[in-house]
Amino acid sequence: MTTLTYGLKKPESGDSGSTLFTALEGNITQLDGHTHDGADSAVLPAQSIVGVSQTISNASWLASGASGHYRQAVTVASGFDFDEVQISFRQTGTTGAYIHPTVERISATQYYVYTTDNTIDFLAIYGG
Repeated sequence: MTTLTYGLKKPESGDSGSTLFTALEGNITQLDGHTHDGADSAVLPAQSIVGVSQTISNASWLASGASGHYRQAVTVASGFDFDEVQISFRQTGTTGAYIHPTVERISATQYYVYTTDNTIDFLAIYGG
């Protein structure tokens, strides 16, 4: 039996019976619980992480506080938690410029986003 880089067992000629099945069981257990932490499996590079985007429509802005200020409640994209994800914002349209609106947590699954221009759509990007 050959032990590979991250501890998985590779059978060799002549390995059989309980030795083979013990190694197979160990491999399955490790593959089921691996975390890509560099110890139990290879680390995933940042390029492997794909962001999830969500449009924040200009049709949903509501007046908020001072004249010319607007906000809307946004539900965090499925599978994400507001407290644990990086969210960036872009203006949709021709420029796609990054913007830095005020954001206020409502809960782990919702937040308010604020603007002074209720004619633009935002694109929220989670992770990635």
